Amino acid sequence: GNTKTFRRLNLIADILSDRLRKEIREKLGASYSPNAGAGGSEGLEGFGYLLAECSGKAEDTKRLADLAAKLAATLAAEGTNDDELERSRKPLQSQLEKSKRDNSYWLSTVLAQSQEDPARLDLIRGRDADYAAITTKELDAVAKKFLGEKNALKVLIRPKN
Repeated sequence: GNTKTFRRLNLIADILSDRLRKEIREKLGASYSPNAGAGGSEGLEGFGYLLAECSGKAEDTKRLADLAAKLAATLAAEGTNDDELERSRKPLQSQLEKSKRDNSYWLSTVLAQSQEDPARLDLIRGRDADYAAITTKELDAVAKKFLGEKNALKVLIRPKN
């Protein structure tokens, strides 16, 4: 399925979030908390998304959307680097380690999902090792496949006035 791809998209989303923060918040001061996230479906093969969002002044809407799309396209074209990968992976690895000590992870994720689909046990068993093994080369290939103008859909939300 899509699980391994989603794991890589999650790291790409973290890297894009960092780039959005640097460009839009720190350099432009145009949005307090721009971010990106990834999601998808285990049931629908090939379905997923990577979302970048920025809240800002109405007059900045198009500029922010264009900049977010440009940052995603640059990530697709030029890829990432080892520093970005490690800065996105380390906090995630801490969360993964913490989840193993959390009853809700074992009940809601492991038991519930493996009861519906026993093959999920292998995905869960290999989760931490898979995240640890992800390379920039893999991220670059996934970014090139999914990001960029050819796949971009911009949604601008503005007040009526």
